[in-house]
Amino acid sequence: MKKISLLLAVAMVWMALASACTPVTPGASSSQAASGAASDIPTVAREKTLIFENIEGRVSEPGNQNPYSNSQYLDWGLWQANQESLFYYNYETKEIMPWQASGYSYNEDFTELTINLRDGVKWQDGEAFTADDVIFTINMLKENPELRYSSDMNEWVASVEKVDDLTVKFVLTGPKPSFLNDYFVNEVWDTVPIAPEHIWSQVEDVVNFKNYDLEKGLPMGTGPYKLVRSTETEQVYDRCETWWGAEIGFEDMPEPERCIWVTCTSEEVRAAKMVNNELDSSWTMSVSTFETAKAKNPNIFAWTDELPYGYLDACPSSIAFNNAKAPFDDPEIKWAIAYAVNQQEVVDIAAEGGSEVALTMYPTYQSLKEWLDSNQDLLDKYNVATYDLDKVNEIMTGKGYTKDSEGFWTDPQGNRLNINLIYRSGESLNVKEAPIIEQQLRAAGFYATSQALESAVFYTKTYTGDFDMCFGGALGSVSDPYATMDFFHSKYYKPIGETSDARFYRWVNKDFDAYVDIMAATAPDDPKFQEAARGALELWLEGLPCLPLMQQMFIVPFNSTYWTNWPTSENNYTSPTSWWYNCNLLIHNVHAAAA
Repeated sequence: MKKISLLLAVAMVWMALASACTPVTPGASSSQAASGAASDIPTVAREKTLIFENIEGRVSEPGNQNPYSNSQYLDWGLWQANQESLFYYNYETKEIMPWQASGYSYNEDFTELTINLRDGVKWQDGEAFTADDVIFTINMLKENPELRYSSDMNEWVASVEKVDDLTVKFVLTGPKPSFLNDYFVNEVWDTVPIAPEHIWSQVEDVVNFKNYDLEKGLPMGTGPYKLVRSTETEQVYDRCETWWGAEIGFEDMPEPERCIWVTCTSEEVRAAKMVNNELDSSWTMSVSTFETAKAKNPNIFAWTDELPYGYLDACPSSIAFNNAKAPFDDPEIKWAIAYAVNQQEVVDIAAEGGSEVALTMYPTYQSLKEWLDSNQDLLDKYNVATYDLDKVNEIMTGKGYTKDSEGFWTDPQGNRLNINLIYRSGESLNVKEAPIIEQQLRAAGFYATSQALESAVFYTKTYTGDFDMCFGGALGSVSDPYATMDFFHSKYYKPIGETSDARFYRWVNKDFDAYVDIMAATAPDDPKFQEAARGALELWLEGLPCLPLMQQMFIVPFNSTYWTNWPTSENNYTSPTSWWYNCNLLIHNVHAAAA
C-alpha cells in the first residue's frame, strides 16, 4: 500500500512540474522576472538576483519589521540580508566567527563577559556602530517585558557597562558560561540583534513600533542590503552602494545585487519554480519530489549527492503538549498518547524512510550523540518510540476512561477526550506527518483532528496556550545539552491566555528546574554538569512535556543555474538553512555562474 501511495505521489509531482513550468528566457532582465512585480523599483537582471523561498508562506504583517516583536519571525529577509550578528557559529566546524564584534572574554567564574566591537562597523545611514548601541538595546529589552529576549536579559544581565566606544562589559546575575553563545553567536536560528540607538531612542512605544518606513531607511541594519519592497508574498532587498565590511577590507561586497524572498503555496509549486529556475534556494522537499525535480533540472542539488540528500537539522520533529491544560498536564495521559504513536511509520511515510526515529529533543550531532550514548540506559527505560496499544488501553482504563459506541475514549463523566493537533501550513514535513498521527491516535481510541494554520495564527495560539497539541521543537543545543533543557524550565511558564515566546510548553517541575539551574552555572566539562544533565533528562522523560518523533533530515535544494558555491557537505562553510541568521554567510559566499 505504501509503495502505491509513493508512486502516486511521484506521479502527482511530475504532473505539477509539467503544468506549472512555463518557459522563461535565461537571464531575462525585467523586473517582472526578477521580482514578480512592475516598475516601482529598479529593474535588476535575473542573473544578478538571488531568490529564496520564504518558508513562513504568506506574510500576514509585511509592514511590521520589528525584530523584537513576539508576533514576528523575520526569517524572510531581515535576518539574512539587513541585520547582522555580533558573532556567527558554524556547527559543522565548531567555529565562532566574530562579525560586528572582534572578540570576547569571560572572567574566571563566568560572571562577567567583555565584548570587543569591530572598529569601522557602520549603520546603513553612516552612523558608527558602538558600545552605546549595545547598551541601549539591552536596557531597552530589560525595560520592556513584552519584547522578545526581555525575560532572558532580565534574568541574566545585572548591568551592561561601556568601557569605551568599542568595548562593552556585561555584569551577569550569576555564572553563565553559555551567555555569549545563547544570545549573541547565532548558534541556532536567531540571535539578539542590536538596535541603532540614534533611531530607536526616539521611539515612544518600542513594543508597537513597526520599524518600517522605506523612505526613512527603515528597517535600519548594518548589513549590505536595504528593504525596497514588502508585501504578503514578496520581500525585496537591494544591495547598498556602500557597506562597512567592504570599506574596511573585512569582507568583499556580496555579488547579488538583489535578494528576494518569495512565497510558495506547496511543495509541488516550489519544485516547479526550482525546475523553471525561478528559485535559487527553496524550503524543504521530500525525497521523491527532490529526485523528480532534479531529473527535470540537473542544476538542482542538495547537501549530499546520495540518499538521504538532507542536512541534519538542529531541531527534531516533535509534538508539544499544552502542559497547562487538562488532561495534557497528566504524564500518564501523555505517555498513553506516546504509546499510540508509531514513530517508525511516520518516518517511513512522511520522510519516505529518509530519517530516523528521535528518542529525545536533541539532534544527533557528534558531541550530543556521545552524551546520549552515555545515558542509553535512561533512553531504554523510557523509550518514547515504543508503539503499544495494550499499554494505551491499560493506562486509559486505569485512569477511569472507557470507550463510547464509536470507540473513542471518554472520561467518567462521559466527555470525549478530544485532541486537536495544530501545525504551520508552511512546514512541509508537518503537513505530511499530521494526517498520519491523526489516524494513529484515532485507531488508539483518541478523537483526534489536525489543523493547518498560517504562521501568524499558529504562533498566536501556541504562545497564548490556545491549543491541545502542536508541532514544535526546542531549537537549543548543538554541542551540549543545556540550551534544550532550558526550554522546559518553569521560569518561562505563563498562565493560559498570557503570551509566552517560543518556550511555550508551560511545564512545571521544580526538581527539573534545579538540575537545569546547575547546568546553567557550570561549564559542560564539569562532572557536576554531567550529573545534573542526567538528572534533568530522566525527569524530562518521566514527565514527557513533548513527544519526539524523528530527526529532521532537511533536503534543502539549491539551483546552480545563476549562482554557484552553495554550502554542501563537501563545502561546509555554513549550514544550508537559508531561513536562519547564518544565511548572511551564504549570501556573501555565492558567486555568479556567468562569471
